[in-house]
Amino acid sequence: MVLSGTAESKTDETLACEARSGSRRSFEELAVRYRRRLLAYFQPRLGSEQEAEDLVQETLLKLYRNIGSYDPAYHFSTWLYTSAGRLAISQYRKRTVAAAGLKSIAAEEPAASREDAVEDASSSRSRSRLWALAGGLHPSQFRALWLRYAEEMSVDDIARSMGKTRLAVRLLLHRARVGLMKREGEKRCSVR
Repeated sequence: MVLSGTAESKTDETLACEARSGSRRSFEELAVRYRRRLLAYFQPRLGSEQEAEDLVQETLLKLYRNIGSYDPAYHFSTWLYTSAGRLAISQYRKRTVAAAGLKSIAAEEPAASREDAVEDASSSRSRSRLWALAGGLHPSQFRALWLRYAEEMSVDDIARSMGKTRLAVRLLLHRARVGLMKREGEKRCSVR
């Protein structure tokens, strides 16, 4: 058993505990590990790469300020994505209020550009197509799918992150999969 190692070989939870104890290097490693993943998580929801980058920075700043409240009994990613999800909701609400004040349709922009943003986030062609189809799903279904398959979180962790019951998450995942099958069928029919 190796007691010490490079930051790259440590688990997220170990790095978070070290960061909680004041290790800046451990925090920086967590930021490096999650920066791209958070960007891919936010971009479909916000529609703008710049807004997504801003929210990634805001999330990492919030993480830095609140790392002392991290509970090592839970996966670090669950704690992080709970916070990230709340920030995204807050940002979406701000945009909706601003859009209502300007009488524009800016609040609908995330849904309209979600497919393009998700396509950029995936490297493989088939995964890209799958995430593009998922971009048209309800935001909570998309979020559940993202956390399950892109972040490989358990249903229990997703439930904690989304503030839902385990059953509600399983239902969201089921509906998302059914929605993807329907969208795929519609796409095939329109190609013929």
